[in-house]
Amino acid sequence: MGRVTVVVTGIGLVSPWGHDRAQLEAALRRGPPQASALSTPDALAAPLPCVPLAPGGDPEWAVKRRRDVRLMARANVLAVAAARRALSDAGLDEADARLEDAGLFMGAGREPGNLDDVRDALAAARDPDAPGRISLTALGQAGMHRMNPLASIKTLPNMTFAHVGITLGLRGPGMTLTDDAAGGLCALREAALCVLEGRASLCLAGAADALTDFAGRVTIAREGGLGPLSEAAIVLVLERADAAAARGARVLATLEVEALDAEVDRGAPRATLHGIHCGAADAVLRLVADCIDQRHGAAGGLTLRAFVAQSNAPAVHVRRPAPPRVAITAVGLRTPLGHSLEELCRRLLSGECAVAPICAFDASVFPTRLACEVQASTETLLASLPESLRTAFDGLDDRKSALGLAAAMDAFAGVDRTGRHPAHISYGTGLSSVTLGELEEDFMPFLNASGAFDYEAFERAGLRPESRAPRRHAVTRAPHLLQRALRLAGPVDTHFSACAAAAAAVGHALDRVARGEVSVALAGGADSMVHPFGLLPFILLGATSTATDPRRAAQPFDRDRGGFVMGEGAAFFVLEPLERVRAEGREPLAVLLGHGTSGDAHNVTAPHPEGRGAQRAMTRALQDAGLDPTQVDYVNAHGTGTPLNDVIEAAAIRAVFGARCPAVSSSKGQLGHTIAAAGAVELAACVASVRAGRLPPSVGLENPDPRVELDLVGADGRACAQPIILSNSFGFGGQNAVLALAHPDRVDENGVVT
Repeated sequence: MGRVTVVVTGIGLVSPWGHDRAQLEAALRRGPPQASALSTPDALAAPLPCVPLAPGGDPEWAVKRRRDVRLMARANVLAVAAARRALSDAGLDEADARLEDAGLFMGAGREPGNLDDVRDALAAARDPDAPGRISLTALGQAGMHRMNPLASIKTLPNMTFAHVGITLGLRGPGMTLTDDAAGGLCALREAALCVLEGRASLCLAGAADALTDFAGRVTIAREGGLGPLSEAAIVLVLERADAAAARGARVLATLEVEALDAEVDRGAPRATLHGIHCGAADAVLRLVADCIDQRHGAAGGLTLRAFVAQSNAPAVHVRRPAPPRVAITAVGLRTPLGHSLEELCRRLLSGECAVAPICAFDASVFPTRLACEVQASTETLLASLPESLRTAFDGLDDRKSALGLAAAMDAFAGVDRTGRHPAHISYGTGLSSVTLGELEEDFMPFLNASGAFDYEAFERAGLRPESRAPRRHAVTRAPHLLQRALRLAGPVDTHFSACAAAAAAVGHALDRVARGEVSVALAGGADSMVHPFGLLPFILLGATSTATDPRRAAQPFDRDRGGFVMGEGAAFFVLEPLERVRAEGREPLAVLLGHGTSGDAHNVTAPHPEGRGAQRAMTRALQDAGLDPTQVDYVNAHGTGTPLNDVIEAAAIRAVFGARCPAVSSSKGQLGHTIAAAGAVELAACVASVRAGRLPPSVGLENPDPRVELDLVGADGRACAQPIILSNSFGFGGQNAVLALAHPDRVDENGVVT
């Protein structure tokens, strides 16, 4: 049983118990804070009691530019305040150059919601013949123009990561993990390992959540209620002991990552403080509070015993300088170009393009009318699943989970599942899919003649608890259903980092297998945003192509590109230690060599103009893989086809690789942008390339942008035997993830890349 430690030099919080360690300690002696009425207009529809922040706790002081508050969900503001307080508590100046490479690991809860962002659009989209219904024609002609274009961006849980990173200039490694109670502890654990493995000398880690908004209270009430509800953020500064000593830092505590084999009991009571629910922040708040209550150790120091009772992390080992290589042994797919690796390989490498008119809904009145859809109905996807999973989806409208479960079940089909298998599930996912039916049930009947929401009428109607609620907010539903269906006993991690989510999930699973924590992992991602309220925000941001010719809609790196084409899909991979796979006489599909993550610390929608975050993610992937840039044969670019991304990504690639630049293409020209699933779907494209010895073509590229000085693969593809590949995924909020992989024959018996 291994044990590793790291020191805590700062703790920052914004909470009902106070806003620094002294206030928290005093509050613990006083007892629980009391619930009180909210002062907001939606207080009339408050089915659960709420507890406000402690007096003097307005977190907006921490937002440096006041206009940025309108871009932020409440949890984002709380997290920025807690992070700035944590740095101050650690004696670190916000201008300290060390923050440039500091890591950021955050736990996030359910998606924040703001009715004001969509209310005017819904009012304008009323069906004139049936006022309680939504007319797609009215939505396209008038409603969409009254919608906040940042509505979806604000609801992304990784916006906490983005705003903290932007405020403090953090471009180090990082993750956004969401699982309500467990996300913050998972983030704390991974941050500690990041420091111990030398990926960063300094990390900020914690969680933030706000459950008191209208949508949150309604959703929780329909689940059966937790109450009382509140909001909080807590961030810890973690450092190596020698680094803290060198700068004369005060050590508040040691953080232990215990080696435990106990199984997670997800049915256990939530680890709340005083029974007040603060979502993702609960477990970390409780952890710190318990340690304040139980002071021990030299000079009254604290020991934060993370994952002693709250998790099942098996033995943790600090990564060796030459980590074990990890094999991809199986792939499961649901993509616009096929549902098997063989089909994807044939259609992708032959240059087939999946762009076609949208079938999921009538998009004729929208500026964007093309997409890359998976050729299978949701009913067909569910029909392929075991009966227990089909039953779990009765009455639900959750296409992305159906895609993900179908792909994951295919990937794991060949794995021995005798008994309870200690396999790890690492799942990348995106925003939940609000359906027209849900809006027509929950909101349209309560919009009055002036378009305002009638909270009194909503309250009079009463809330009906629903066993399957929330129908669209349970982004962790799929991995937990998968865990039960496959009878897996290992940890479950859900990554929610926008367009980098699936790549981050695969990288996290790679680490767990390489450290020896698990012997097998099922990793990947799924997403489906081809629906009206999934597509509209991207249309309003000007990110999607408005072309009507499918041959000229998706054109990454082309001079005439006009944005991305929305896609959907899922891809999952079985990961195992390469040494064991070879010892058993099995042939891996490809070998994962390493991964790298970073933050842009620039803007919530635009990449850094010099691609600093992208450069760091690629460089870290090369370092983690033990590769020299000259060894890389091909980069599967993020390549969205937007005017900003392609030029900046090209500059970042040139900065990393110099004069000897590898071949580059973007699979989004054929598969579309599958958003949170992109990193997994495009990793599958890379595996297809490895197996066939051929690089994917640049479909849609007719006139290369002269500012893109890259070796772009032509429309016919290019032969490349046994390639070494980087796969780039860059998400909104500047959260980046890059994967490195190779043909198995390029990795010798000692794990050395030849």
